[in-house]
Formats: sequence, C-alpha cells, structure tokens
Amino acid sequence: MEFHQFSGRRTLHPGAVPCIFKCWEGVPHLKSIPKPTRPLNALQLARFCKPMAQSSSAEHCESDDICVTSEDVVADKKAPCTSSFEHLKKEIEELKNKIKLLTVENHRLETALHNSEFSIENVKDCDVCFYTGFPNREVFKSLLKYVNPGPNGENLVNVRQTSSSHQNTGTKIGRPRKLSVENQFFLFLCRVRLGLFERDLSYRFSVSVTTVSNTVVSWSNFLYLRLGSINIWPSKQVVINTMPDSFKDKYPDTRVIIDATEIKIEMPSSLMLKSQSYSNYKSTNTLKGLIGITPAGNISFVSQLYTGSISDRELTIRSSILKNSFDPGDRVLADKGFEIQDLLDQINVKLNIPPFLGQQGQMTDDDVFETQQIAAERIHVERAINKVKNFHIFDSVIPMSLTGSINQIWTVCAILTLFQNPIISVPN
Repeated sequence: MEFHQFSGRRTLHPGAVPCIFKCWEGVPHLKSIPKPTRPLNALQLARFCKPMAQSSSAEHCESDDICVTSEDVVADKKAPCTSSFEHLKKEIEELKNKIKLLTVENHRLETALHNSEFSIENVKDCDVCFYTGFPNREVFKSLLKYVNPGPNGENLVNVRQTSSSHQNTGTKIGRPRKLSVENQFFLFLCRVRLGLFERDLSYRFSVSVTTVSNTVVSWSNFLYLRLGSINIWPSKQVVINTMPDSFKDKYPDTRVIIDATEIKIEMPSSLMLKSQSYSNYKSTNTLKGLIGITPAGNISFVSQLYTGSISDRELTIRSSILKNSFDPGDRVLADKGFEIQDLLDQINVKLNIPPFLGQQGQMTDDDVFETQQIAAERIHVERAINKVKNFHIFDSVIPMSLTGSINQIWTVCAILTLFQNPIISVPN
C-alpha cells in the first residue's frame, strides 16, 4: 500500500490481490498468480478461486465469510433481468387492456357523432319532404341514380370559387370531397328548397363556406345538363289522356297554359343593367321567365330568365316556346297581356285569353262569363309557378354573385317539381 504525501490518500499497489479473507487461506496457487497490470474484477477473482469453489463451502468458508464464485455472478445478473421482464410483461398486458377500452370508447363516440351529423342518412323519413321537396326517400335515391354523378362524383365538374368574389377561377373534374355524393346533392337541395344561407349550411355539414358555395354551383350546372336534356314537352295524345274533365268540357284543344313570373335580384351597379332589369310591375329590379304547363298541371316548358323590363310578347318570342311541336287546331291559354295571336297564326294555333274592355268601358255578360271560365283554368299555371317558388331560395333577393348560376338553378327547380306530387289528380 502506498501513501501519498500530498493528498494523504492510501492506494493499493498495482496488481495487488485482496487476501486477508479467510476464504483465501490454504490456497497454494495463490502465490503463483501473476500480478495483473490493473486490479482484478469479481469475475476474474472467481476464476482464480475455481479450485476452491469446487470444494464444499463449509471446508473453505465460514458462514460470515464472503466468497464470490462465477455461479453467483451469473445468478446476480439473471435476477434483475428476470424481474424486469416480468414487470414489462405486466405493463404490456395493462396497455393492451387500455387499448381495448379506448377502442370501444372511440367506436361509441364515432357512432354518436355520426348519428348527430346533419346528413341525408340521419334525416327522418317524415322530414325528407321538408328538406328536399320530394315525397319520400325513394324518389331522392331514384333521381340521384338517374343523374348518375358517379360513386365518388367523377361525373361532376367541380367549380372552384373564392369566398370573397365568388367568381370562377377554374374547374377540376372528379376532385374528392369531404361530403359524399348523396350529401352533396342533399346540401344543394337544402340550399334551394329551404333557402338556407351558406354559412348555416357550412355549420350543419361541417365544411367551409367556400365548399358550400362551390357545391351549389357545381350541382346546379350538373343538374341543368342532366335534367335539361329531358324532353318535358308531351305529345298531343299524352295531353289528352291526362286532361281533367273541366278542360275537356270547356277547352278540349288546349295544348299549353303559359304565364310569366319574376324574381327579385340585387340592384346592378351598371346603369344599363339597372334600367333593363327594372320592372314596373314589381317596382324593383327583377329577372323574368316564362312557364308553360299542361292542362293536368305539369310543367311542360320553362324558359331562361330575362331582364325584368321585357314584355310578355317579347318574352314569348325569345323563349322559343312556339318552336315546340304543335298540332293544327291546338290552343294556347294565356293572360290578356300575351298579345301573340299573330305569332300563333303562323303555326295554325289559336289563343284563348280573357276578353278586353269594350269601347264603352265595360264588359258584356258573355265577356264576364268567359273571363271567369278562363281564370278558373288559368289558376293552375299560377299554382305550378308557386311550386317553383316554394324553393325558398327565390324568397330573398338574388345576390349579384349568384347571377351566373341563377338560370341553371331556376330551370332545375322548375324541373324538380315534376318529381313532386301533382297539383291536379290525373284521371284513371
């Protein structure tokens, strides 16, 4: 042992082997152990004690002595490993149980969230008519199948719009969306049928306002192309077969009943458009369209929308309703504002309108009776127009941002009334 005069510490000589324990007594080979260059560890000491470890512990070590063997070292190493393994195994089992519980809870919450979502799947059957205008869910599914937007909306042309200007910035075909095809169609119907605001729909469907706007524009264009290709102008025989008895008795040759209607729009900034869209009848800026129905009350013609200042005669000409197939001797039932007999003479068709006042400023008894009869039958076209305007998007003033799609929306809403219950019972 060496003593350091500066630090005052005692240290063993290099290669020193502890031999003061009784377990080392009587070991003849101890003196022949070469001195190591550094102190021996416990495993090395146990190797040198191998002959001694083969003898009985009672012979070489007393109960209070410490004797290190290789088996003890290995046992000491195995004990902590076994304990750690058991602990980890137990912890893994606990985590597995927690995962199972969390999985069950997650499924429950997902189910509750899905059931609370506003979607066509969660709408009650009795409320389908309220939200869509269709009499039942089967009509909704059948129409969606007919227009065929594709399982993932592949046939839709999705229009991108900016939320501020609502102007088209491009199109992309078949872009995946968060909403399913069914709920995109349902969102469009909620917008036009109930007139819900875009912000309200974004909250209901958990999408952005821009997504709502793009969906409405995309579906209005898509349905305009699909439904607009349907020939809703019936043949003469179909008109006769579905004609109510009141028409058969009074006006059996009636082919179509026409009338004009207007919807309010936001005042344009352009002075020219402001003047052209101003309606003296409504005393505001409007768009004007022509609606034609069969005697049975079904819409058979819907025109585009024109500026509100257009006359009924000019509206008839520009709408091209007279280019449809008429048979000689057919009659058109209209209001007195439609002075189009000269136009109908070109296709050999007659006009039934209420009589005008005579020179004396009053009608004869026959004129009054005829006016009442025509008014009683013309009321059906007003009822058909009201069905279109029951799409409450037309209740409020149409903003200028929607004028690019209002023609499509107007036409689609008019055709969608054909999938609703009829206003007149069809004879068997």
